[in-house]
Parts: sequence; structure tokens; C-alpha cells
Amino acid sequence: MKKLFLFGLGLFLIIIASCEEDTLDIEIDISSDDWKVVQIKKTNDLSYVSATENYILQFVNDSAFTFNLDVNTCGGQYKIISAGRIEFGNVYCTEMCCDSQYAYDLRQLILDMTSYYGKDNQLVLKGQQGEIVLESF
Repeated sequence: MKKLFLFGLGLFLIIIASCEEDTLDIEIDISSDDWKVVQIKKTNDLSYVSATENYILQFVNDSAFTFNLDVNTCGGQYKIISAGRIEFGNVYCTEMCCDSQYAYDLRQLILDMTSYYGKDNQLVLKGQQGEIVLESF
């Protein structure tokens, strides 16, 4: 009886895991939409923190991006290494005034992002320092 239960549980977990993988899209064209930051999560945080402002990330072409913070605007270069793998570099930001801590965290996180996937209307960027969840609009 115990073996049958464990077999059933294992089969259930495999089915759930395979369904989850089917909804992830590493072939997503990230430059086809503008992306609004929904949440960020730093690695050491227990939960996601929702955005309270409209932080918009635009992949301008196949190598340049821009995003706005509370006051300042940032931009730079990115490179798709392979499907699902990304690298951000040469990031610059204006320094007109003070941005919120959330915007500062977002700015730091974007530099660390190394992978991405799409799920429904969302783009998820991941790196060792955390995760950024964005929605197309």
C-alpha cells in the first residue's frame, strides 16, 4: 500500500512538473513588446516586492535597451547568448535626483540578469542576485 501511494505521488509530481515546463517559453521575442516591472525579488528576500511605480523596460533593438526609474533613465547594451540566456552590459543612468530604494534595487538587479523566459504575458529575468518579473503592455 505504501509503495502504491509513493508511486502515485511520484507520478503526480512528474505530471505537475511537466505541465509547468510546457508553459515556459525561452524562444520569446523580448524586443516585440515593452515590459512593465511587476515585481522584484532579491536572492536573500523571502518574498517578491511589487512595483509601486511604472518602471518600463524596452528592448530597443537586438542589442540596446532602456528603462526608466522614479526620476532617472537608464540604458545600455544586452546580448542574447542563446535561447533563454542573456547578458547585460555597459549600463548607464542619468543622475538628476534621487530614486527610491526599489528603483536602486532594480538598477542593481538588471546588471546581474543571465537568463530569461516567457510565461503567458510575462517576462521573467533571473540572475544570481535575484529575479525581475515583467508584464507586456
